[in-house]
Amino acid sequence: MIAASRSTGRCTRSTGSSVSRAAPKRFPIADDGCILRPAERSAFRLADNRMIDQHTLDRLEFTKVLALIEGKCLTPFGHAEVRAFGPMYDCPTIEIRQQEISEMKDILNFGLPFPLSRIEDCRTLLDKSRVEGIFLDPKEIFAVLELVELSIALHGYDKEGRPKFPAISGHLGALKPFPELVRDIKKAIDERGEIKDDASPHLRETRAQIGDSRRRILRQLEQTLSAQTKQPGWQDDIVTQRNGRYVIPVPANLYRADVGILHDRSQSGATFYIEPKETVEHNNKLNMLLQEERLEMDRILRALTRQIAERADRLIDNVAIIGKLDSFHAAATFARLVKANRPRLVDTPVLDLIDARHPLLVAQFGSAEKVVPMNLNLDDNRQAVLVTGPNTGGKTVMLKTVGLVVLMAQSGLPIPADERSTIGIFKKVFADIGDEQSIELSLSTFSSHITNIINALKQVSGDSLVLFDEIGAGTDPKEGAALAEAVLLHIVNQGAKLLATTHYSQLKTLPLEHPAIENASLEFDRDTLAPTYRLKIGLPGSSYAVEIAGRLGMPEDVCNHASKLLGSGERSLADLISSVEAQLARIRTDQTELSERLARAKTMETEYQSKLESFKKDIELEREKALEETASLLDSTRKETERLVAEIRNTQASKESIKQIQKKLKETSAAVTNLKEKQEGERARSIDALKFLKGDLVRIVTLNKEGQIEAIVKGDRAKVKVGNVMTVVELRNLRHINSTTPTTRLKPIAGQNVEEVLSPEIHLRGMTAEEGKEALERFLDKAIVAGLRQVYVIHGKGTGALRRALTEYLREHKEVASIRLGDWNEGGAGVTVVELKQ
Repeated sequence: MIAASRSTGRCTRSTGSSVSRAAPKRFPIADDGCILRPAERSAFRLADNRMIDQHTLDRLEFTKVLALIEGKCLTPFGHAEVRAFGPMYDCPTIEIRQQEISEMKDILNFGLPFPLSRIEDCRTLLDKSRVEGIFLDPKEIFAVLELVELSIALHGYDKEGRPKFPAISGHLGALKPFPELVRDIKKAIDERGEIKDDASPHLRETRAQIGDSRRRILRQLEQTLSAQTKQPGWQDDIVTQRNGRYVIPVPANLYRADVGILHDRSQSGATFYIEPKETVEHNNKLNMLLQEERLEMDRILRALTRQIAERADRLIDNVAIIGKLDSFHAAATFARLVKANRPRLVDTPVLDLIDARHPLLVAQFGSAEKVVPMNLNLDDNRQAVLVTGPNTGGKTVMLKTVGLVVLMAQSGLPIPADERSTIGIFKKVFADIGDEQSIELSLSTFSSHITNIINALKQVSGDSLVLFDEIGAGTDPKEGAALAEAVLLHIVNQGAKLLATTHYSQLKTLPLEHPAIENASLEFDRDTLAPTYRLKIGLPGSSYAVEIAGRLGMPEDVCNHASKLLGSGERSLADLISSVEAQLARIRTDQTELSERLARAKTMETEYQSKLESFKKDIELEREKALEETASLLDSTRKETERLVAEIRNTQASKESIKQIQKKLKETSAAVTNLKEKQEGERARSIDALKFLKGDLVRIVTLNKEGQIEAIVKGDRAKVKVGNVMTVVELRNLRHINSTTPTTRLKPIAGQNVEEVLSPEIHLRGMTAEEGKEALERFLDKAIVAGLRQVYVIHGKGTGALRRALTEYLREHKEVASIRLGDWNEGGAGVTVVELKQ
């Protein structure tokens, strides 16, 4: 696990008193004597056990991501927790944080509003409350009250829905609510941070006396002023205060010592502020009452401070929990902003990114759809990927994206990628990205790159991820390419995973000699001369330097001269890459078309299967209905007959008449029974017809041919081999036959080889277009003579050139009724099915 440097932590010393005391044993002490808060304890521990250095975290912009997450925090405790986020190296520990943030994300998406709110940092106040002889002032106590109220709100959050978020629920349940502390503080202190009159009976009585005394003094002084202002020279009739005593202004020339006590004079000296003798006793009494009020207020504040001190340890625990919840809330909010998901985590150092995006770009554009996603896989079979392509194509962003999502995932944070992405544990990540020349250290661009590479080579191992941007750049191209190749092979031999960008053509041939290394490129649209930012694995890219220069305004004659100066080998490689890129573009177009056809075919298959099941159910219902009607008819006939017999007996009919009626009854009953047996037999045969197995001997009703089932296709069709001909038949057109019954054999046509004529398939893979058409022409002639209705032309997928040539030929053939690509079970796009005219 990694933390930022010590300076990113927040050390807090107790304030408000010069009384020294030992720090509580529950907190560790930093080297400078600061008490470390819960969120800072982990940061302090991690700083001494760092595996990924701060340089890498900064270069991959991990600190910028943390800054964005920190900006979503609502409490100072959350800020400290987020600053302590860093890569971890233990799967269970990472998964705990993943679960916590995932649950918080679900709460934000589907749950009740989460009751976090902005509050002041009161950790120093909790420390101060435990200092002997010191008490908190009303505003400080009110700040602690905000912490307690937030703890209560979180502790009581959505108790019915908590089984849905067990990890978050554990934190909520661990909070101590302290409702009695809220009650006592609110009883004594109002929202302005002032002590209420009703804080205690003694304070209420004292303040009432203070009010009476003030009114008595003011009334006396007003009377004195009213009498004196009638004398010449008096101007002011305002009662004011000096040194905590009520006084009146007296012109200096009218002052007499026997009038009262002089407390102050104006700056000009023209006015004296006198306390008349009549109010001296009243002012004395008022000051005594004010002192009594102060003592009572101190007693109340001291009592509240004592209550806070008694709960300080548990309140500090609450601070730690609220900090964690706030950090999860901020991370989940950020995850929603950048469309981030929880990746799959594994112990081994592997990487499988699906639709990954740079989180800062998503945040900048405000939409994931505006950022081109990338796919990348690194494992034991593919240890290294060399990415080539033009400048401005997005190679540096691609490197940062890979490194950043690894750091985020190992920090337990969601990543802006598909949730099917897999990220392993990399104990070391090295990144040499961008221009890091240093004037202070007298390092050139090349020297700074080499310094970073040397640092990586000293520490790289099988659990490392190495990211190099333009490896070997900044020096002679031949020497730089050689050095780059040696460095890459050394890293691969150490078993590390490597992603590097380069412009050196020499490095593009490394994958031919080393299977663990693979080429890749960032796609470039040659028509628009603009990058598409799509990463393509398996194909190196061209730099397109001359083309880009021309697009940017380089004179045409200069560009032409530059093209001529390129070696023939360079031009051939560039042309080859361009040709392959064009072929891949056509293949992608074909794949898109085939995918659409396959999707439509699957949709139709589902619809037909549904209709078939519905049809079967309808048939069954109709048969059951017919049987019920038959039984009903039989029952009603029997009842009617019995009625007639009873009637005949009552009317004393002849024995001959009764026998005729009984005979008719038996005939009707027999007819109904035969009908029922016939329907049951048909039903049994219908059900039996659906129970075909591979190897069964069957008769094809529509062709009046016998054959053997080779395979059951999707439950309602079968591949049946009739002689040497393979055909697909619906099950409803098949009937079981006795295996001992001799089968009808197809008679060979005179002068023809039976196997050759009756084979419905021809294999043309590997042939040129002309060879394929000649072979197909001979095959069709024989198929027509043999009387085949349907044949299969197997040409393979490849580039599609052979398929297109054969399709054009078949469309012009006079004996071809129709053509189509094979279904998924017939070979797909690698087979063309041809229907011949009859």
